[in-house]
Amino acid sequence: MHKPEYTAKARLLKRRETLQAGLGACTGLLLGRTFAQENSLVAAGDVLVYASGDKADQPILVNQVGPNKALNAYPMDPSSQVVKKGLKTLIVLVRLDPKTLDANTAKYAANGFVAYSAICTHQGCPISQLGEVGSRKGKLVCTCHGAVYDPTAGAKVLGGLAKRPLALLPLKLQGQNLVAAGGFIGKVGVD
Repeated sequence: MHKPEYTAKARLLKRRETLQAGLGACTGLLLGRTFAQENSLVAAGDVLVYASGDKADQPILVNQVGPNKALNAYPMDPSSQVVKKGLKTLIVLVRLDPKTLDANTAKYAANGFVAYSAICTHQGCPISQLGEVGSRKGKLVCTCHGAVYDPTAGAKVLGGLAKRPLALLPLKLQGQNLVAAGGFIGKVGVD
């Protein structure tokens, strides 16, 4: 008598485990596809526009950004004028002295402008500022959990809990506009 009840419970547990595994696999595929779609949203030729403020969705002109400043941007498709807003397309743009960039970073910069994914690789918080004091001065800082990145050296991690650098976005100039020279180099977001 106890054996059929045990068998029914065992089958129910097995079915639940199978459904959970299947759901997990589907979720993984969906998230993988979403990551790939969002990561590919920034394309060569996209114009960088302000992410917020009075100038939101307007192109960022080179002469509007002072030295040692960081701001958030989104890519805009120049033909459709559609701003590609999304977590994976949020960019942190920094204007630095070109002489301070290491050789590898300099080849992806445009007149001292460097761009990275604005999504911290630790917990996915947005990054929008340069540190102003001490060892953080001139470094990209995640104010949520304290990750510090060096914008002059490919956004390598200098402190905090992040394990890898921010994804780099190659830039070029078209007149006064800052334009993506390609998609992100490196993984966008958390591990």
